[in-house]
Amino acid sequence: MTASVLALASSQAPAAQEPPANTWRMENATITAVPFVSELVDGKWVQRMPAKNGTLLEVHATLNVDGDGSFGPLSLSDVRLLSGAGAMPLAAELVAVGVGTVKCRYFPAQIDAGRPREAALGAGKEFVLRREDSQSPVLLRTRTPSLDLCMAFEVLGPPPPTLLWGIADRSLPLAVGSLALDFLPGPPLAQQTTDGDASTSRATPPTSGHLPVPWERALSSPLLWGGLALTAVAIVGGIAVLRMRRQTRNAPPGDAVSALDIPRVNTSHQPTAFARVQAEAGPGQRQFQDALAALRLEDWAQATELFGEAITAGLTPTFEAGAWGLRGEALLNCDDLIGASTCFLRALSSPGVTAEAAFPAASQLAAIYRELRMKKDALKMEKLKAVLNPFAGDLGPQRLALIARLVSELKHLKRARLLARFRL
Repeated sequence: MTASVLALASSQAPAAQEPPANTWRMENATITAVPFVSELVDGKWVQRMPAKNGTLLEVHATLNVDGDGSFGPLSLSDVRLLSGAGAMPLAAELVAVGVGTVKCRYFPAQIDAGRPREAALGAGKEFVLRREDSQSPVLLRTRTPSLDLCMAFEVLGPPPPTLLWGIADRSLPLAVGSLALDFLPGPPLAQQTTDGDASTSRATPPTSGHLPVPWERALSSPLLWGGLALTAVAIVGGIAVLRMRRQTRNAPPGDAVSALDIPRVNTSHQPTAFARVQAEAGPGQRQFQDALAALRLEDWAQATELFGEAITAGLTPTFEAGAWGLRGEALLNCDDLIGASTCFLRALSSPGVTAEAAFPAASQLAAIYRELRMKKDALKMEKLKAVLNPFAGDLGPQRLALIARLVSELKHLKRARLLARFRL
């Protein structure tokens, strides 16, 4: 699966800095310390780390704009953090600006002149950073009635307990989340460390095979091999794929076609809240790690079996979700389209599903339903995918080709079963 993509704007027309024409307001503004932020740099995602003794603070709010939804251009030099009841400017640098409902994705706050950055938010919507020349400030312009806006600031030392958000001529209160890093970061995409003015970056090397990129990156994380990462769904039950295969083998001719139907999307497969990854895997941890090793070796059948054994042995909710999601990946590579779709839907229907588990499941289900021309189901998965990551692009060409082939084979098999039923 390809990484989430941001489109670069090609227009060269400069934007004049003018005060917003429409009435706007920020709602549900919060500030939280984060271990890193994910930025799109030269077409690749990197993780920006804070400088030594520094802290990254993420401001997240919903921007609502009346009228035609136009906001800005807003000079990023007019955005700052303020401290205390006196609203004194805090020595904080604005390092990134972006959007995101569940997780924020960013552009660097400093961009080159003549190279605007634009997020792909859908038809008729805009999110643009632009700089006219090297002496001009970076300007932000948006056009949408509602937008989940994110801004990342870097401060040295611990942040003060009371913070305000200075934006344009307003000072907005911020609900404080956690200003201490007491949670686990997700699997790294690429890492960018900063120390003063010097910065270095290193990209995680891709693994071989046909796994989508987010899972390749997750599998390369040492946290995962230590038993601290991965995602998942808290649904305990039987192994749906084996049951479906038994039904297909034992069903009478009249039921043969219906046994080949792809499961449909319902409201339980469209989560609106997402859990954090748990630190422990549970009794099935050994089988889970053996399954990961088989997955890395592209032994899809062995990985499928071992993930099933891990689920049967017992996993904590998020690791069980990881097992269902990764089992779906393995089944897809085993040419089992129905089994893979079932596993992906099991992941999405869990009350403990994480954003990391939901995104690859929704992305692949959207492609499967599109290929099957099941437009309503595809649209539901596309909407979920957009909620999880508004920058998301489509799957890679290899994965799309695999899905197209499996859908073609499934249709051929259904036609053959239908003809056999009438001959009987």
